[in-house]
Amino acid sequence: MFSKKTLQVILVIWALWHLIFGVLATFAPDTGARITGWSPEAGWTADMVALSTQYGMVMLLLALVYAIMLIDPLRYLMLIWVAIAEQVLGIAYAGYIYVAVGQVTAAQVGFQSVINLAFIALFLAFWFRLRSQPTS
Repeated sequence: MFSKKTLQVILVIWALWHLIFGVLATFAPDTGARITGWSPEAGWTADMVALSTQYGMVMLLLALVYAIMLIDPLRYLMLIWVAIAEQVLGIAYAGYIYVAVGQVTAAQVGFQSVINLAFIALFLAFWFRLRSQPTS
């Protein structure tokens, strides 16, 4: 299951996810938020639009990182730590938005954190399985 080919398939999906939602978060934040269930509880303030736009641009850059990684996953396996860090920061940032900004619900944060933790486990499994394989 944790083969180079499987990682490439996951990276294609991961890169496309970041590309699609990066574009939506940057250019159509309300649409992207509604699709993912992250619509701001108090509505779209100017600060929330700016935040979404910046987040969208980061997602576009992450899509590029994951696209580069899928070309040769073993050679670029260290970049899997970018995906892991993204998930850890996602949990921390969702908590911050809930506590400090009050724009999301506890259920949204909890659901998102479960997803983040699942991806952390998945990427760590790939790391431990593939790190000792020779690069091409």
